[in-house]
Amino acid sequence: MRGFFQPLLLVVVAGICGTGNAHATDWAKAMFDHTTHDFGMVPRGSEAEHRFTIENIYLEDAHIKSITSSCQCTSVKVTEPTLKTHEKSQVVAKLNTRQFTGKKDSTIRVVFDKPFPAEVQLHVHSYIRTDVVLEPGAVRFGQVTEGSTVTKVIDLRHAGNPDWRITGIEKADPDIDVTVRPKEATPGQAAYQLSFTLKPDAPAGYIRRPLTLLTNDLNPNAQRVIVPMEGVVSASVSVRPSPVSFGLVQPGREVSRNIVVQGQESFEVLKLVGPDDRFSLGSPEKLNTGSRLHLLQIKFDARGEPGKLDGEIEIHTNIGDGRVLRVEVSGEVFDPSGGASESASPSETAAPADDQKSSVGWRSAKG
Repeated sequence: MRGFFQPLLLVVVAGICGTGNAHATDWAKAMFDHTTHDFGMVPRGSEAEHRFTIENIYLEDAHIKSITSSCQCTSVKVTEPTLKTHEKSQVVAKLNTRQFTGKKDSTIRVVFDKPFPAEVQLHVHSYIRTDVVLEPGAVRFGQVTEGSTVTKVIDLRHAGNPDWRITGIEKADPDIDVTVRPKEATPGQAAYQLSFTLKPDAPAGYIRRPLTLLTNDLNPNAQRVIVPMEGVVSASVSVRPSPVSFGLVQPGREVSRNIVVQGQESFEVLKLVGPDDRFSLGSPEKLNTGSRLHLLQIKFDARGEPGKLDGEIEIHTNIGDGRVLRVEVSGEVFDPSGGASESASPSETAAPADDQKSSVGWRSAKG
């Protein structure tokens, strides 16, 4: 295996000689889905938040040593500092719209110490306006059981133009009904009460998306008002873990993972269908048995060509008209005898810095 990767290392290193240290961070930057976000114009008091997603596309663990922001107007955190192969994490950037106003730009420094030292810079732009105020700063649905209806109310005030009006909603959310009702305001102001109703057929999952109100503001750049929304719709039937990770599997090996399927009432699991015929149910005797809690074993036979695992496992039940639960799968069939993974190629990411030029280190990072 050393013989395969050593020429690869020499070719890549030769290609970046004299180009500076910027290339040493390319491997880390390749894990981010994007590195810049513009909040646009944000009302004062709103709880504006954005998430940058990271996926470890390498064989070796990646670890975030530290994360900082250049401006106190933006607080930052990482949801999971250590990522194994194909695991995901998020860098969360949150604006402080109560203590800061005006144009604000932040640079977020994400520093890695594994598998190699590197730094990735994320950029956040915003303009915190003082003429529009939300109270409270976000629509918080909290935790809602699937099938329930919940309504939340917030107040919006605009100062400076008594003729200022809300004229519509941009790309209305099909899962949420919004009612806009004018309120009595002091001279020189406009005020509204906004009601947000989460529909009973809203799908299970996190609610982390803003709603955009359209206005007749005289400034074309200020005609949109962003209202953050957050909450969790808890499934009446849950599957854990989700997604299911099989990790790295050598060709010819068979691995299994256990999943828990739990409901609020007794139900039956009728069958399990994998993304392809390499997946099977290792506990068929538990089919067609009524229970609120099902422990199922999923087997994966790593036959065929190496490559990433993707797709969904379908869990068919007798709930309602035959509800089907879907769980994503992840992992990779990896041949350590010399087959290179599609996760990263020399054309996609650059080599480590000079002090990291060893065939062993490069192999562990590149896979």
